[in-house]
Amino acid sequence: MTEHVVKEPIDQELSMEELKAEQEMLRDKAERKRLESFWWAAVFIWAGLIFVADYFGFLPEIGGANAWSWIFLGAGIFGLIGALIRVASADLPKPTGWDYFWSVLFLIIGATGFFGEGIAFPIVIVVVGLAILANVLVRRD
Repeated sequence: MTEHVVKEPIDQELSMEELKAEQEMLRDKAERKRLESFWWAAVFIWAGLIFVADYFGFLPEIGGANAWSWIFLGAGIFGLIGALIRVASADLPKPTGWDYFWSVLFLIIGATGFFGEGIAFPIVIVVVGLAILANVLVRRD
């Protein structure tokens, strides 16, 4: 004896909503990858410029900062600026906690060369607090 299975009709509206949500998620993921590639390109260009300036003796000597301090500081600043731009834009995906984490880490590493270990962390904490404040003030949710 053959058993008949009754299939329930698929709710087309729900399926379309799920499809749209999936497409939006894929678009956000692709946009995040594009923005990440842009950040890496900016950091590599920055690093190259820093090494050229260091080679020719144009790199300012502030505190105990070397070329790597400048590179990490720049990478952290690029990350924070990028996150704030993404917060202000309605078209770009919002930054994640990891975006802020890596920016802060790079800022701490870079600032240590300029200010020393004792003061670098508090300075970065103030900068991060200002970034969070700007995030709250600019957010368009």
